[in-house]
Order: sequence, then structure tokens, then C-alpha cells
Amino acid sequence: MPSLDPSGYIWVASLCGLTLLWMLFIAPKFVPMLSRRLHDAESSPLTPIDHVTLRIASLLMFVVAIIMGIMLFEVIMRYVFARPTIWVEELSRWLGGVIFLVAGLYAMQQRTHIRVTIVYDIVGRPVQRVMDAIGTVFVCVFCWAVTWGYWENAMRKFETWELYGSAWNPPIPAIMKPLICLVCAWMSIQAINNLIVDWRRNEPLAPAEDN
Repeated sequence: MPSLDPSGYIWVASLCGLTLLWMLFIAPKFVPMLSRRLHDAESSPLTPIDHVTLRIASLLMFVVAIIMGIMLFEVIMRYVFARPTIWVEELSRWLGGVIFLVAGLYAMQQRTHIRVTIVYDIVGRPVQRVMDAIGTVFVCVFCWAVTWGYWENAMRKFETWELYGSAWNPPIPAIMKPLICLVCAWMSIQAINNLIVDWRRNEPLAPAEDN
């Protein structure tokens, strides 16, 4: 078990509890809005993997709003009351890092990641399936290499509850480092899910913004 102090256990329990409650009771209401709408009759129902990714994405939408709210609070406190905070800048950076990291999952599910399709678009569907499989293999190899190589270091930072070292001193390293591993592992699962879903289609799945 991690050798956390009582405050560390409170942090972990609070984050896990709030995330679980959101995923179970609030996120399902946003899944239809976040899921892509296909332009043809071949639309497939969302898989359980898609549902988890979209529920995570629903949480990120409100993290952006939180960042805007605390930055506005900082501006008012600093320039109106001359009482700047020591936590807003670091918290906004922390939350921004979470968004930057986890938003890749949503981009993967929506097929909106950057792709060069000059060759892909001119070949037949059987060749496209092969290219999709090769791309998925590369994504999985990279994600699992990062997870495997970084896991021990990330868990060490979590077990020691490594802090940021600033005046506010939040546990940014202790949370962000393991999150990198978890996101990479789930991204590989989402990539495999995409391959399975897209393999059965007679036409490649276009990015959501093209619909």
C-alpha cells in the first residue's frame, strides 16, 4: 500500500469519489452530445469503451469552466482587493495539464487526431483496413512502452506523495505522473476499440467535424 500521510489519503479518496459520482450520475447525460453523429446508415452503437471515454470527456468540459472561474477570481482578488492568491496559478496549470493529457482520449474516440490521408484516401477499403491495423499497432506499442517504462517512477512519486515544492505545495507530481500511465494505457484500449468498430464498415469513418 502507498505510504501516504492522512492528507494524502483524503486527497485520493476525494478525487476518486467525486470522479466516480460524476461518471455514474452526471456524465451519462452528456454522452449523446459528445458522441459523434455519422452521416450514413452504418452508424454503430457506442461500445462500453466509447462510453467510458465520453464520460471522461464530459468531466473535462467543466474543468475548462473551473479554470476560467478561478482565473477570474484571481484577477478580482489581485487588482480589486490587492490580495493575490498563492494557489490559483498552480491549480490552473495543474488542471490545464489534465485537460491537455486526457483530451487525447476524446480525440482518439472521435477520430479527430491529425492524420495524413493522401495515400489512405486513394486505396481500396481492404488496404485501408490493413493501414488502420498497422497504425493501431504503432499506437499501442508507443502507449504501452510509455506505460511500462514510466510506471515504476510514477508509482514511486505516488507512494511518497511527492509535492510540487511551492508555497501552496500541491501534490501535482504524485497525481500527474500516474495519470500519464493510465491515460496511455486507456488510449491503447480505445485505439483497439476503434479498429474493431471501423473494421466492419464499408467506408472509413470520417472525422466528426466533416459531418
